Amino acid sequence: MVSAAMQREQLRSERQRVSVLIGVMAFLWLVLVTLWRIPSFIREDLRPQLLEAFGPLVAVTVAALVYEIGVFLWLGRLQGADRSPPPAFRYVNALVEISFPTAAIAAGAVVLGGFTMLAGATPFVYFLFLGLTALNLDYRLCVFAGAVAGLELVTMSSVLFAMSDASATSKASVLAMLHSPHQYLSRGAFLLTGGAIAGLVSVQIRRQISVALRTLEERDRAISIFGQHVSPQVAELLLKQSVDFAGEERNVCVMFLDIRDFSRIAGDRSPAEVVDYLNALFGPMIPLVSEHRGIINKFLGDGFMAVFGAPVDDPESCCHAVAAAHALLDVAERLSREKRIPPTRLGIGLHLGLAITGNVGGEERKEYTVIGDVVNLSSRVEQATKMFGARLLVTEAVLDALGERRPAEAQDLGPVELKGQTRAVRLFKLA
Repeated sequence: MVSAAMQREQLRSERQRVSVLIGVMAFLWLVLVTLWRIPSFIREDLRPQLLEAFGPLVAVTVAALVYEIGVFLWLGRLQGADRSPPPAFRYVNALVEISFPTAAIAAGAVVLGGFTMLAGATPFVYFLFLGLTALNLDYRLCVFAGAVAGLELVTMSSVLFAMSDASATSKASVLAMLHSPHQYLSRGAFLLTGGAIAGLVSVQIRRQISVALRTLEERDRAISIFGQHVSPQVAELLLKQSVDFAGEERNVCVMFLDIRDFSRIAGDRSPAEVVDYLNALFGPMIPLVSEHRGIINKFLGDGFMAVFGAPVDDPESCCHAVAAAHALLDVAERLSREKRIPPTRLGIGLHLGLAITGNVGGEERKEYTVIGDVVNLSSRVEQATKMFGARLLVTEAVLDALGERRPAEAQDLGPVELKGQTRAVRLFKLA
């Protein structure tokens, strides 16, 4: 999956690079048109000769623009089909793109004669293509592009110098060209464009590295702390917000679930059969808890403890906990009815209260846990289901938190003395 994601990112980055090149080609065309339209940018004694070269230069620029637009559209189709270009494409494309400045130098030299084009601004265009090659995120491709650019420029220089008349060189208008404003305006424009492109490359690479490292760091932190207890929904929320795992006070709804008469069920079966039974029962229950924005914090052999409202805040934790409890009871009934498990009865207790949530343990082993009286009381409420023959009991705090969604069938059991509690707790039977 990582390799496929990287390929998609490279294709997206390649298409972005081509879109920038389209803008560069359009900008270069605008520079040429501006130089042609504004006479004061070129010295009068150079203007007739240079205007003759503008035609071939514009032709090469337009050809490059058409080529890049075609590549952009083709990459878009590949991206839509979730396909990657052939491995050799990037190298062939780099060869073609780097050859555009060479073609411009050759075309201008045909008109101007000799090596005059080498003294102009055209060679700077190589740097624009090389800078954007970095967006391919491929080191070897960048080296290849640099080698091609260097080889083509050296080859073109050798050919033009060989074709030039040495005696005519001193009479050529090279010195005059160096005093023409258009030279500095052109080079300044190209350098400015190159700086902007280099900035785009650095920002793009910095953003990608930063996002990748931050995502990996947060994902590894979440996975190491919560392991397989984290639901996809909770994990997604967790990675989007900063969570202090060192310990913080939260208002949470704690659920304790217990399998009734588990000793009898286990006593009639081998250990392997007991494990199969628990897996068959708990397997469908785990995603149900996750769907209701809860996490199963601990498995207790014949039951489990689930938490709603941590590690991510949930103002409706009680509503989600009650809905999850009903869904868990329905699942146990369905599995029993379909004879996929032995007849099974559950007891569930819910309580809402403040708790300290965070890591407990040492450097080598830590566990995310919930500590507070809310945990102890939830466990006692679950045990009270045996006393009242109930499947789901909740405290008054949970029922009050439901507000308008308080179920009409809630049966008030009044204050109940629970083991380990100094005061009676008012309980309500929901199932």
